Amino acid sequence: MREIAVRGFINEKFNATFGKGLFRRAVFNGSVELHNPNQKYLVDYFSYLEWEAQAKSDKQIEATSQLTNSGIAQEDEMLFSWLIHYDPLTKSKERADGYSVYSPNTRELFIKIDDPTNQTQDEWTLNVHGCKATGANKPVFIATNVDLT
Repeated sequence: MREIAVRGFINEKFNATFGKGLFRRAVFNGSVELHNPNQKYLVDYFSYLEWEAQAKSDKQIEATSQLTNSGIAQEDEMLFSWLIHYDPLTKSKERADGYSVYSPNTRELFIKIDDPTNQTQDEWTLNVHGCKATGANKPVFIATNVDLT
């Protein structure tokens, strides 16, 4: 089983403008870290309609259809994210196929990554734990399948 850790942070800029009529709509920002081989992805969790509007590729449009048909898109409080692969050495970011769904109510997080270029094709359902110490640069939740201590 491949080790994964997802950290979620409150988006301090939520609903702030970055242009005329343009708002930052991600409720949470976060990172996804994998081991063996080490990979990092960035996530921004949006409401379904905000997330769906960002779908560009055929695989993303297919994912929105699957989630709409499953009924999960209609559930209140669900948050959705596309994935951005992040290379810490070059600091480059590029879209990766896959998505994540976070349910604050049931405290579950699902993530599916389809990124053969970076040796990652897998999916996980993880329990989410709130963090006791919150604040600037500290996550508000973490979801993992490994003991981080």
